[in-house]
Amino acid sequence: MTSNLTNELITGIVSIYRKIKDKISKTYNAWLNRNSSILNKPFDKMNLSDCYQYCEVMTRTKGTNFYLGFTMLPKNKRRAVFASYAFCRFVDDIVDEAEGEGRKKLDSLLSKWEIYLEDVYQGKGGKHPITRALADSVKRYPLPKHSFKRLIDGARLDIIKSRYETFEELLGYCDLVATTISEISLAIFGYRNTKAVLYGRYLAIALQLTNIIRDVGEDARRGRIYLPIEDLKRFGYSESELLRCEFNDKFINLMSFQIHRTREHYKKANPLLKIVEKDSKTGAYLMGAVYVHILNKIEKLGVPVFEKQVALSFWEKQTLLFGSLISSSAYVKENEKGPVV
Repeated sequence: MTSNLTNELITGIVSIYRKIKDKISKTYNAWLNRNSSILNKPFDKMNLSDCYQYCEVMTRTKGTNFYLGFTMLPKNKRRAVFASYAFCRFVDDIVDEAEGEGRKKLDSLLSKWEIYLEDVYQGKGGKHPITRALADSVKRYPLPKHSFKRLIDGARLDIIKSRYETFEELLGYCDLVATTISEISLAIFGYRNTKAVLYGRYLAIALQLTNIIRDVGEDARRGRIYLPIEDLKRFGYSESELLRCEFNDKFINLMSFQIHRTREHYKKANPLLKIVEKDSKTGAYLMGAVYVHILNKIEKLGVPVFEKQVALSFWEKQTLLFGSLISSSAYVKENEKGPVV
């Protein structure tokens, strides 16, 4: 009798917990999609505040992993980061979302945004809400134009290149599509030592390597291989096996090596957290911490990257957010070798 009552009580508590959890998740998703109607508002009806809101909504819906960190920045820095990220993401999406288009058309679209960028730095926001918000941000922060231009070069590289023979060659690509974003972000965050640029590069490379690991299956189905070919050869795993998404011991060994190398780059980025401006530290920490936990989760789950794109749940992100308020001194501890999730 007592045993039955205990079981019923436990079942009741679990049921209530699940209902509360579901309700909070639904509330969070509703919050995540708030103000999304701004994306459909006619550009000529938007004021500057609308333009920044457009950039924020785009960042929230397209870059949810970064969004958590961005929200911890002061208002003006946050708006500038939203505008910068929206520009970078829009350029990236030109290639990723229009992959079936001809190379000439994609290159023409990228050239169009290069012209928009020149206008931005001449104080002309143009008609698009992203460029209008970015033009305003350029007046407030020393955003490096060359970083935006190099990012466009990186997008062009994706049109013509789908293999990287060596890790050094891959680093060149990472510098175009990731280090550039670090340079832009640091111009907004502020820092007390110029070494922040170097540490920011390590973080940017680590973030990009995490993306590559996470997206191996999706990229393979598009015919793209970002893992260095020299690494595939080292572990005896062929390009054809990867394109067929074959999961075997050779693949596991290959990915374990990639995860270890990526984790080492996060460690090299740790000093960045000591020299960014105080009001940007939590934001800078969360930008990296989210991806560290994605990397750890991929490893813990046995590298299921052919089956799905591993992501953090709402609850995992909230745990990270709470943890950042207690400690944000390192992306990966120096003695950390495996997943801690």
